[in-house]
Amino acid sequence: MDKRGKSWYPIRNYERKPERTNTLTLRRIVPLLIGALLLAALLLMHFTRVLDWNWTRESQGDSQSPVVYVGAERVDTQPSELYVTVSLDDASFARLTKLNDRFIAQYPHIKVHLRNEAPGSLSFEDWLTAGKRGDAPDVMLLNNALVLPLAVQGYLKSVDALMTGDMLTDQLAGLLEPLRWNGYLWGVPADIEPYLLFWNKDMLAELDQQSPIPDVARLDETLKKMTDTNAGEPAYFTNLSPGDLHQLLIWEAKFHQGEGKFIVLKKAEETGGAPHLEWLNSHAEYVSGIPLSQPFKLGELLIENRLLSAVMTWGDYSKLNKGVQEKLVLDSEGLSYPWLNGSSFVISAGSKHDDDAMIWIEEMTGAANSDAAFGDAGKLPVRASLYGEQDQLAFRNSPMPPVWWYEALNAKQPEGENALADPLWPLRWQQWEAEWRLHSGDGELRIAEFLAAVTSNPHE
Repeated sequence: MDKRGKSWYPIRNYERKPERTNTLTLRRIVPLLIGALLLAALLLMHFTRVLDWNWTRESQGDSQSPVVYVGAERVDTQPSELYVTVSLDDASFARLTKLNDRFIAQYPHIKVHLRNEAPGSLSFEDWLTAGKRGDAPDVMLLNNALVLPLAVQGYLKSVDALMTGDMLTDQLAGLLEPLRWNGYLWGVPADIEPYLLFWNKDMLAELDQQSPIPDVARLDETLKKMTDTNAGEPAYFTNLSPGDLHQLLIWEAKFHQGEGKFIVLKKAEETGGAPHLEWLNSHAEYVSGIPLSQPFKLGELLIENRLLSAVMTWGDYSKLNKGVQEKLVLDSEGLSYPWLNGSSFVISAGSKHDDDAMIWIEEMTGAANSDAAFGDAGKLPVRASLYGEQDQLAFRNSPMPPVWWYEALNAKQPEGENALADPLWPLRWQQWEAEWRLHSGDGELRIAEFLAAVTSNPHE
């Protein structure tokens, strides 16, 4: 209101002709709008081209921002160094080295120190000591059986931040669950070389068996028929390679009859005894002792129908000639502990670059890399997507893995057959393995002596 009590708003005089104003006409606005839209489109195309769309917040720390390219230089990254220790054969390490070179080219701010130890040269005590001292490498490739024993002692970091989305859904349950403890995942499956039980189907037919032998009672009957049929050259109902405790474990699991689990590696009275091992001891003369490193000798026995069954890895089976392979039938009930003879990547508790370690692990364990390992070394894939239809996999350049193995690996393991969160289990395994090597290494099985030695296990 002004001093005269009137409103300060101007009162429009509708009878007065309005003054001419300097406003933009529609014809002048349209070209400006079109120009602004074109400029926005050009800017959007530029920033779309320079952004790294592989970045995810799950793979970066909350304090880091997406990696952006400006010209040809990568910026906005924090330099870091990763120390990685693996234990691989020469061919597998060469394949990993190539993958690591690609990783360094893609992530130049991460310097990776890759070290390969001779297979079998690092014991559980070595990993344990490194964890206690706090000087373990950032990333380690461990046998699956060692993951939980180290996790329960606080020497590993969880990898749950990595196992999300497609990375998680493409895993196989039978390999993932043995790496889970206390609600967390402690490793990422890298490779698997399972032990399988095969039967000589021609020999089964000769002995009037239409399918794999289901129990010890039937095996005993079959053995009597076998000794009557083969009066000339000696025949064997199975082969146990010297020092290979995995084979013994698979046989015991097949014919255990529910008296407790051999895998806990405790005293016989604590696990309900070892009846099948005692049965094996009383029939040791019908067990051959050919090393798996001699597939020709093993194939010779199978071709001549002098070997009823054999426990071997998938890789060993792949080395047999096609004629021998066609004589073998897989025992679907003998697929015990498929996780045991495999490895997973883990992150040490002392790592200061676990975000970058997860990025590295994700790159090393991708589906295409697992497929290459199957094609080059015969190692079965650890990714579920690699067991699909071949025409769905554009990158596939190797044979298809067996579909039945997907079903076995993706199935939930029976209770008591997963990895044990027992810090002393690896020490017991090492002792049992050494004793088995001692009592089976000269071509003669001495299972009674083996049982006596491991029954008095000092690792309680």
